[in-house]
Amino acid sequence: MRSDMFKVIVERPRKWKDPKNRAERRRNDFDGPCFLGMRAGLGRPALNENLNPLKRYLHAQVGRPWNKVYAEIAARIDRRNTVQQHVYQHIDDYIAVQVAWRDGDLVDLKQPWPSYRTGRPELLQPLYVDPRSGLIRPNKRYRTWSAEWRAWKKATDEATLRQRRQLDASTLLMRLEDEWYEVRVASYPWDDSVTVFDVVLKRELHSRDPCMDERKKLYGDWDTYAVSKRQLSRREIERYELPR
Repeated sequence: MRSDMFKVIVERPRKWKDPKNRAERRRNDFDGPCFLGMRAGLGRPALNENLNPLKRYLHAQVGRPWNKVYAEIAARIDRRNTVQQHVYQHIDDYIAVQVAWRDGDLVDLKQPWPSYRTGRPELLQPLYVDPRSGLIRPNKRYRTWSAEWRAWKKATDEATLRQRRQLDASTLLMRLEDEWYEVRVASYPWDDSVTVFDVVLKRELHSRDPCMDERKKLYGDWDTYAVSKRQLSRREIERYELPR
């Protein structure tokens, strides 16, 4: 491990400052307070950490005992130093150290709650320490956030195609109660004096009760509601190649 690791990771120029904060608005306000602190209105610099050296170092130690790797880190980075201690805070982002087996799955004892992806506890780091041998192992189930988002987007699109198809701006093919319907939609009138009836939701809608989340899930848009619907025939279902 390089001896200046803490400098490479921590001591890097900050990116930018946020100028649009409350203190700056108060400083420019003639009717504001007559006194503000010295730092007020100057903004706070954003973090600009370069964690790639630490990430590459840990990945290069796969197959080695974690105790020896941690001893090398401790020999070059002093935890008593506030700046250098910051490096230790990022180690858990890349390697799960306290790992145990639970019902056939590896669980990070520091984060034992269920994963949003599988609903059961699992490792979220790309590396982990094998609880049986103490060696560093790669997490074969690990996926980056971008890969997670692409998988979620693909699954969502596939689920949507099984329930909804869009023919044009005002016509949808929707699967309602295991039957396919042609649904006509229109723009939702955001007017307190206007009340509309949604034929899919089977209730009246007004601006104070817009049912936005429900309409977003059904029609794919918050600003629409169902005007009419017509059940499709078997020939139309075959023509549109809809799943039965």
